Amino acid sequence: MLSSPYIALTLHVLAFGFWSSLWPRRAIKSRLEPRVGFRVYRIFYNLGTIALFCISFGYVAQHSAETPMLWNLHGYPWFRPLIYVVNGIGVFFLWAAGHLGWSFWGFKNPPPDRGLQTAGFYKITRHPLYWSVFCLLFAHMLVFGSVLGILYFACMELYNVIGVIVFENRELARHYGDAVTTFHARTSTLPFKAMLQGRSQLGRGELPRGTFVGSIVFTIIVGWIHAPVITQFMYTVPTLATLLPR
Repeated sequence: MLSSPYIALTLHVLAFGFWSSLWPRRAIKSRLEPRVGFRVYRIFYNLGTIALFCISFGYVAQHSAETPMLWNLHGYPWFRPLIYVVNGIGVFFLWAAGHLGWSFWGFKNPPPDRGLQTAGFYKITRHPLYWSVFCLLFAHMLVFGSVLGILYFACMELYNVIGVIVFENRELARHYGDAVTTFHARTSTLPFKAMLQGRSQLGRGELPRGTFVGSIVFTIIVGWIHAPVITQFMYTVPTLATLLPR
């Protein structure tokens, strides 16, 4: 069964989605987190999420060429700059994690209640981290140009959308009530839409200049090392297909 790259990739994405959705659930988190502490629980969750994402991405890198190629744009002079721009936008929105502080990664205990995030990136879009994932995955789908790359992008984005609609928005509404309704009235899911409509406006210093400079520098550095990293993925990253018994 795992000989089909489509089925194997779907299993990778399901494993990633199961892990990412399981540990934040209140029924599990409320029982386990008090026993091990916030930091251990959060780091454990983050490490598993990152590992399963890398394994799923590694599978796409290893097996993309085994499925039909729908396009190959690498020979066009505008293609590399386009990928840099799309990836750069993804890195830009990834900086929104900085608003959540070190506790987001589990390196520090969170404040009693940091409140609903409504400033900075969250004025540009309600879900900056989800747009970061969208841009980074979309850029790699363009690079791979294969049916498997499209399947990976579609499955991960489906999980992203379900995560927002079913889990994140519902949890925020439960915790913050009317503040979420007010926040949604002043913002938009689509980046910059609310700002163009005049419903939201960035204040002075809400997005430091270092955010833009850092995004550009990081994107350029990743661009230089991207090909060797992908090659490394293709030959060294284990996949569920190799870990599970045949």
